[in-house]
Amino acid sequence: MNDSTEPNLTPPHPGSKGAAIVTRLSILFKRMPDLRTKRTPLLVLVATSAVAAIAIATLGVMLSSQVGATNDVQAEFTTKSDNYDSLRSDWSKQNDTISGLRSKVGAAELREEELTAAEAALTARSSALDTREGEIQGAEDVIAANTFAGDGTFRVGTNIQPGTYSSDGGSNCYWARLNATGDDIIDNNLSSGPAVISVQSSDGLIKTSRCAPFTKSG
Repeated sequence: MNDSTEPNLTPPHPGSKGAAIVTRLSILFKRMPDLRTKRTPLLVLVATSAVAAIAIATLGVMLSSQVGATNDVQAEFTTKSDNYDSLRSDWSKQNDTISGLRSKVGAAELREEELTAAEAALTARSSALDTREGEIQGAEDVIAANTFAGDGTFRVGTNIQPGTYSSDGGSNCYWARLNATGDDIIDNNLSSGPAVISVQSSDGLIKTSRCAPFTKSG
């Protein structure tokens, strides 16, 4: 019994709860009687053993708590690590989606530019056609103004203008220059070949029958 040695406890990392407990136990053991130098009553030995057992049990509980806390931290770290990997995977998928959308936007913008160019070309073409149509319409209006039918009655100055008009004529082609009321014949002709009428500003009416259209030639 007198050869027992003083317990040697190695304190854990400074700042931990275990360090405080070990420090208190060390102080407690230092205060215990020195069993090598004097005889110790049995009651004291029992009390000392009980205190030591309680201290060791408390230390075990604290260490177990620390191990449990460490396991909890490690488990939390693993969960967060898994969450991070999942978020990173989602981010990669979103990045691929964004890249695909950017590609589609680029293609759409290129298509829009092509459509704009095509629309401009169509507008220019339409403008040119409108100009050409106007020119044709103008020519047709000139022809219409300088042409009258081979069957009908036309008022000079309103339906036709003075001038020389030619026709391919026809079988029994008849024309007549009349006064304003149509009662007097100024000039007339009946032929089966080409016909020419010299319409004067003093004429009132021109009457044609069974002739090809007359066109102003001078």
